[in-house]
Amino acid sequence: MHRSHVDGVPVHRCAEDGELRATLHFGAGVRDETYRTRGVGALVAALAVRETRRRTSETARSVGVSTGTGETAFSVSGRPEDVVEQLAALCVALGELPVDGVADLVGAWEGAVSCLAGPAAAALNARYGAQASGLDGQERTCPWPPTAEMVSAHAATWFTQANAVLTLTGPEPVGLRLPLPEGDRPHRSAPRARYPRASWTHRSIDGVAVSVEAPADSAASDVAHRVFHDRVNAALAERPAPVGPVETAVVPHDSRTVVRLLFTPAPADAIEEVAATVWSHALRLARIAPEQTEVDRHRRDATPLLDIAAHAELFGTPGPDEDGRQRALDAVTPDDVRDAWRQAMNQAQLVVPEGLLLDLAGPDGRRLWCTSCWTWDELPPWGEKFHEPLPRRAFRRSQERHSTILTRDSVVSCTLGPFHTLRFDDVIAVERHGSERVLIGRCGCDIGIDPAWYRGGRRLIRALDEAIPAELAYDCDEERGSHVQPPSRA
Repeated sequence: MHRSHVDGVPVHRCAEDGELRATLHFGAGVRDETYRTRGVGALVAALAVRETRRRTSETARSVGVSTGTGETAFSVSGRPEDVVEQLAALCVALGELPVDGVADLVGAWEGAVSCLAGPAAAALNARYGAQASGLDGQERTCPWPPTAEMVSAHAATWFTQANAVLTLTGPEPVGLRLPLPEGDRPHRSAPRARYPRASWTHRSIDGVAVSVEAPADSAASDVAHRVFHDRVNAALAERPAPVGPVETAVVPHDSRTVVRLLFTPAPADAIEEVAATVWSHALRLARIAPEQTEVDRHRRDATPLLDIAAHAELFGTPGPDEDGRQRALDAVTPDDVRDAWRQAMNQAQLVVPEGLLLDLAGPDGRRLWCTSCWTWDELPPWGEKFHEPLPRRAFRRSQERHSTILTRDSVVSCTLGPFHTLRFDDVIAVERHGSERVLIGRCGCDIGIDPAWYRGGRRLIRALDEAIPAELAYDCDEERGSHVQPPSRA
């Protein structure tokens, strides 16, 4: 692999015969957005691709783009001269983004936002809340599309030569230029997990997910993750009605840490059994070293070296030392695998669908801690209580009734039994749907308030507007927005 610089951008190339394949990586993903600007990276990418197409010859292949949790990548392939032309045009487009065309790409923005949710995203949202890596899994999203100013600011911060790397496979391109705008390497902070020990919680997923944090350079935790996948896959395949396939993912967290995830789909009537099976295998691997044959099966690193090189440049993760990585894998023992997984399990999180109550043991042998935002076994806090009007209550079943409590520093959504407290300083956005409000919490949940639901509802809305900073609120598009829904049990 050859390493060089072009116009200040690191370039890594693997020489091969045939056509040239290029990927321009940027360390910019959904985790670098906010709830209000969610999808802004997708708009930047869509505008840049459209402008590149306008600037290049009609015979050139179109530029592909992918936007993930932490990275946006533009890919192009073909004759070297065509690739060189398209890369130069793309870089110019990113520096001269035609933001007057933002309104024409609302469909691309809506598609990008709607496709973010998924099992891995839901597990990250449960782990970190509605920020950074957890923003992918934020279920409720009804903002206006980002404004032209937001798009310009995002491009100027994240799509610069200081936050880019180019990977090439094929012949050396002649005359390659990457005229990206200059800029500083953007600062990215990685949030801590919301809870400091092993736990379980709820999200809207059709299955079971487990997430752990592990050192990015730990070959033992890499092997442990793969062994865990194989064991869960084998155990679930033996069920009378098999579920699956079992999926795994690795998401960079910071320069030293990755999040390792496992997800398996399951029907509603099998969730509890599947959760118990998945969790029991996670605990067993942390207590008993695997067989040598299991370790031997996973001694190869399948991650492409060019991807490793790109991530090392962008995020400061371990570099593409192929021999060193293989030596580290060859040195892993079964005891190393057990110890690495045991350490990771100290803060493991099990995620299941809403409505399920689990009774499982944690890594320390005590009952696994529940971190659901809904509280069952306590009385709600004291404050001013807003009930449904009497006529409405008379025609509703008791288990469907709800109320809201307003305290000095929080709003509490109550149903019969559980309640959810959202502190005002944990509100990251407020959607205004006319007289209705939806409060988006950092925890990843939302609380909707319709003044028509309650006696004194308008006074409740005024109190919320006064308690939460005005800069967090914005008006939603009535045609695209959905009306708020009454609270339901998690």
